[in-house]
Amino acid sequence: MKKYLFLIGVACVALLSSCVKEKNCRCSVLGSMDTRIITITQGDCSKLNYVTYYDALDSAHVDPVVCTDYPFIGDSSILYQK
Repeated sequence: MKKYLFLIGVACVALLSSCVKEKNCRCSVLGSMDTRIITITQGDCSKLNYVTYYDALDSAHVDPVVCTDYPFIGDSSILYQK
């Protein structure tokens, strides 16, 4: 009986750990023509408002962004034929 409970527990842990999926968010920097691709593990892309990044001099910069998780054809290497 203990073996079955142990196996069920291991299966539950494996199932819960496999449910974490990463999302690629396409973010447009406000007031600029820059686009950033950001990968998140939780939350919603549309709720991202700011992105912090570091430049070559290790200075922190904050950009206001508008993000979406809508898939764009240009992000894919698949060619669509008619």
